[in-house]
Order: sequence, then structure tokens, then C-alpha cells
Amino acid sequence: MDALADTAEPAPTASGLIADGATALAAAGVSTARLDAEVLLATACGIDRTALYARGRQPVTVAAGQAFAAFLRRRLRREPLQYIVGRQEFWSLDFVVTPDVLVPRPETELLVELVLSLLPPVNLPSPSAPLFQRGGSEETGHPSICDLGTGSGCLAVALACELPSARIVAVDQSAAALAVARENAQRLGAEQIRFVEGDLLAPLADERFDFIVCNPPYIASAVLEQLQPELAWEPHGALDGGADGLDCIRRVIPAAAAQLVSGGWLLMEIGADQGAAVLALAQAAGLRDASVRADYAGLSRVLSARR
Repeated sequence: MDALADTAEPAPTASGLIADGATALAAAGVSTARLDAEVLLATACGIDRTALYARGRQPVTVAAGQAFAAFLRRRLRREPLQYIVGRQEFWSLDFVVTPDVLVPRPETELLVELVLSLLPPVNLPSPSAPLFQRGGSEETGHPSICDLGTGSGCLAVALACELPSARIVAVDQSAAALAVARENAQRLGAEQIRFVEGDLLAPLADERFDFIVCNPPYIASAVLEQLQPELAWEPHGALDGGADGLDCIRRVIPAAAAQLVSGGWLLMEIGADQGAAVLALAQAAGLRDASVRADYAGLSRVLSARR
């Protein structure tokens, strides 16, 4: 018995598993190999990364080691890290994500920032005409907002958390995506959101909004096939914008122009090379004050246009 004990391999430590996992992920072309290995092991152990650092030299249990190995195999197939751990941060909020929804991305937070920046000052008398002529803001003092293609609900929920008295409607044609969005709204205390299944604004034909926000599919089909392999795991219909990436955008802009209140804003995420095209579409739809806002990387990212 003693001889067997002496020759038994010691249990792997957290630091050893992280190092081995990072090496394997780097060899597979994962640019965030070390970070991903840490996140996967922390998830397998049921702790956060800070606690993981404190246990770096400690052995990992058999169960945690097996879970980590299973997670690592999935990541080596280039499944997005967020789907493996089931979470992604957006606007400093923790969102549930599944393969039924896009992974929320930091650049999309610009839409939330722009909505908040375009609101009139709270509790301050305005020396000029009201920002909006009709809709939620005039009647209740709070904006009415529609989130088209809500997916995980990240935009609608973030705006609801910032504007708890706003009237917010979140639309998606995917029932599975709406289930994820509803779960996130409930978890994060944004229960004032109304979720509607349908194609863009079609199910809301009689409603008008102060803001319409949208992160549509805008990647050109041929380009999508050349991007990082993780995108193949995400909902294809939420990414593929057709031959030039503008198929959905061509529908959203005129529909939004018809359902914004006078003075209301369309804020829509776009591709970095689509600025001129979306400005022309906004002008053709009768929208004014159209501009393209850059993200923090300096890339064209959001169409901003007013009715």
C-alpha cells in the first residue's frame, strides 16, 4: 500500500491546470488563452478568478478537474467562452447567454450611452420646446423606448435599470431569444419591460416611440464566412446582413421613421464601412440630424438620426 501511495501522481494544482490549458488554447489560435483558461477553471471550481489566484498552489478536486477538461475541450473547438460559462457582462450587469442569442459586446454599450445623453435634463425646466412632441416623455415625463431584435435583452435591460420609469418594449422574432431576455430582466430587476414576439416593428404598428434602438444583423454574408470561428456558434440570422450587410437595415430605417414621435431618435449599430450607405438611407426615409458615431476604437459604429 505504501509503495502504491508513493508512486501515485499528485493531484494537479490550479496553476498547473491554467498553464496547461493556456498552452493548448494558444496552440488552437485563441488570442485570450490565459484569461480563458482562468475563467474556465474558476467556473469549474465554482469560485471567481480572485479566489482562484489565492488557491494557485492547491490541488484541484477530481470533479473540478474533470469539469475543467470538458470546458477546455469545448473551447478548443472554438465555442465562445460566454456560452460555456453561460454569462457575459454588459453595462456592468451580469447577463445569462445561450446559443439562442448573440454574445453582448462592449461596443454595443454605445447605444445605451447615446440614449442617456439625448434625454432632457431631469427635474430642470426647459427654456425651449420639449424634446419630443408626443409619446411617453410628454405625457409621463419619461421616454418610451423600443429595442428591436433584443436577443439577450442587454440593451432593454440596461436602459430599464438606468431609467426605471421608462416605457420599454423589447421585440424579437425568436421565442427562444425572448425567453433568455425575460430571464435576464427578471434576474436584474427590470420587470417593467414588455416583451413582444414578431418581425421588427410589425407587431407594434399602432405604437410610437421616443427612441428606437437596434443592433441588427449587418455583416455581409461573404465577410461573415471569413471571420473568427467563434461566430459560427452564434445565431446566424442575428449576424448575416445579406450580400452587402444592409438587408435588415434597409427595413429598419423607414419603419423606424414611421413609428418615432416627432423629435424621436433612431440609434442603430452598424458596420464600420457602412456609414455613407446608412446616412443615405436615413435621408431617403426623411430622418434629420443624421450622423454616424464612432466607438472607442475610432470605428464607425452607430447611426443616430432624428424624426
